[in-house]
Amino acid sequence: MVNLSIQDSIDGHNKIQMLKEEIGNEFSDNYSSTNRSMLVDVSECGNICYTIEVVGEYSKNEPKLGIFQKPSWLVWNGLFY
Repeated sequence: MVNLSIQDSIDGHNKIQMLKEEIGNEFSDNYSSTNRSMLVDVSECGNICYTIEVVGEYSKNEPKLGIFQKPSWLVWNGLFY
């Protein structure tokens, strides 16, 4: 997948800014042990997002502690699709 910083320059959308406006919101995350994460920060370049796992509605797993780095396109898809 192409980094969001490159996509924004090609398609004229501002997906990185959209992500920054969603900091603090939860999203569906198939790569989380609970299937839910919260966006806590976006890197300066916009290609990396920092997330934490949160309790999932349908998961009995406890969230793993720590901040996780994920590609911004993956987080963008979880938040907006």
